[in-house]
Amino acid sequence: MDLNEFPYEAVITRTILSDNGDTPNDITIYEGPIDYTMPTAEIGQIAQTSDYIVFMPLVIDVAGKFVIPKKNDKISVTGLGDNFILIVNNYEPSQLGRLTIYATRGGW
Repeated sequence: MDLNEFPYEAVITRTILSDNGDTPNDITIYEGPIDYTMPTAEIGQIAQTSDYIVFMPLVIDVAGKFVIPKKNDKISVTGLGDNFILIVNNYEPSQLGRLTIYATRGGW
């Protein structure tokens, strides 16, 4: 068994408007390992609008800035044969080198 602090993979994207302000473009702000937990109970067998807590390493981009997801960024999670999308609500950096992200599944 392979135990890993961040056992899942994710791509975090942000939608920005073009220079003329009318064409949305998705840019990737992070691609790499994460972990997540769902502290809210599921309704039925599918977590359609559940809250999640996502953990990722605190990384620095090529410009020397911390990669911080913003509200409404999308997190595409892959792991254990499951794929789903979360929407970022908030975040909290840690002094221990990781970022805690609060997100919601569904509602997009």
